[in-house]
Amino acid sequence: MSPVMNEWLIRLGFAVAGLIHLIPLVGLLGRSALERGYGVDLGQGNDLTILMQHRALLFGLLAAACFAAVLHPSWRTAVGTAALVSMLGFVLIAALQTHGAPIAKVMWVDLGAAVLLGLCMLLHAKTGQSD
Repeated sequence: MSPVMNEWLIRLGFAVAGLIHLIPLVGLLGRSALERGYGVDLGQGNDLTILMQHRALLFGLLAAACFAAVLHPSWRTAVGTAALVSMLGFVLIAALQTHGAPIAKVMWVDLGAAVLLGLCMLLHAKTGQSD
């Protein structure tokens, strides 16, 4: 494969990871957005909503880093590692516990995105771009 095609595939992988981590950012809009987005009931009180909104904010930061890595090859190893830990960590946590269909959906999306990003990181390492 040509170096140009390799670069576009790597960029695509980081952009997809960025988009997947960007989706939860809508949770900053409040409880109803979180419940709708995850298909769960956050129960009474605001404590769980606050935790989930903080989670949304952190995913937004990870999304921004993934998008930056699209244009900055030197960021790719660190950002890709962080995104893989995030996605595969969720997959592992969910796989080891009983969960409903909404969590299963997130788990499969994360697993697919992790495989794509992992392959793109291997391609990045193979191309020898500076880190």
